[in-house]
Amino acid sequence: MTLQIKCEECGADLAFKPGTKSLTCNYCDHTMAFAEPESANQAHNELNLDDYINHFDEKAQQVEKRVLDCKSCGAETQLDTNQQSSSCPFCDTPLIQQQAETRKLIKPRGILPFKIERKVARQSFKNWLSKLWFAPNDLKKQLTQHDKFKGIYLPFWTYDCDTNSYYVGQRGEYYYVTVSGTDDDGSPTDKKERRTRWSNTNGKVHNFFDDMLVSATKSLPNDKLKALEPWDLKQLVDYKDEYLSGYLAETYHVSLKSGYEIAKKTMETKIRKDVKHNIGGDDQRIISIDTRYNEATFKHILLPVWISAYRYKTKLYQILVNAQTGEVQGMRPYSWVKIALTSLTSLSIILGLVYFYMNIPDK
Repeated sequence: MTLQIKCEECGADLAFKPGTKSLTCNYCDHTMAFAEPESANQAHNELNLDDYINHFDEKAQQVEKRVLDCKSCGAETQLDTNQQSSSCPFCDTPLIQQQAETRKLIKPRGILPFKIERKVARQSFKNWLSKLWFAPNDLKKQLTQHDKFKGIYLPFWTYDCDTNSYYVGQRGEYYYVTVSGTDDDGSPTDKKERRTRWSNTNGKVHNFFDDMLVSATKSLPNDKLKALEPWDLKQLVDYKDEYLSGYLAETYHVSLKSGYEIAKKTMETKIRKDVKHNIGGDDQRIISIDTRYNEATFKHILLPVWISAYRYKTKLYQILVNAQTGEVQGMRPYSWVKIALTSLTSLSIILGLVYFYMNIPDK
């Protein structure tokens, strides 16, 4: 999954230039376009899920990888053949390259190439950093001095599935009754109370789920990856080694089968919502749902992220930038001194206003 291409002019390594279909030399700026894949439109072709799960050894490809296995965070990234050492892009721990190994993996069929360059990602990060009101004073200085971003392709699965869900439930209809009672002073009073009339029901709900996106990495928090969305998957192109030139790529740690179970949980949430809508009425009870999953397909794709990791007082923080849209998601420390001072200032203002209004002389 990695490729090293030398510059025709000076012999240095070429790297994919974001937003183009060419490789550029960082030393002499020589540019070389690369050819389109011979078999076009593979990026959007769906593969039969059951076929791959049941015949993995036959379908998966033998891939020789030169990997960095981080003992600190567990991430596994791939290197170009000429790289001997690096630091982990996920936790900034110094690493030494392990021996090349061969595994059977499902090779990506689609890739979303880097669209924004490192300098744009860095500027997006600085804009995000400027809004951190409660960050420690020395944080911004530290991050500015050690600002570094690495481009990495993260592994994802997408799943398509046709579902038929057969349900048994109850439909609730509201009605109101008048109930006699007494007020606090003992006088009689009438009030209306809401009741629910329940009736049994059953039915079927059909859904088609398209491109259910599931992260196949365990190196980053899933909530931060979700917050980087949306990804414009219509821009996927056929996988080609040249897109990885100059970047890192992580091997998937979430298996095809495990990813499908994660996708099904998301499907189930939507199915339950649709079942309630189908039951109708004012309130709904779901007794059971039996869902049949049909014609499930998948794609293995790579999505681009600029990532920077830093430590503040021994704790690890990560910054992620969607390399297609520029969306920034990050982790940051808080200055409890600033929060406390702000709270005290706000409290003082409130108490001052209360004192002011309580001492206004009556006219």
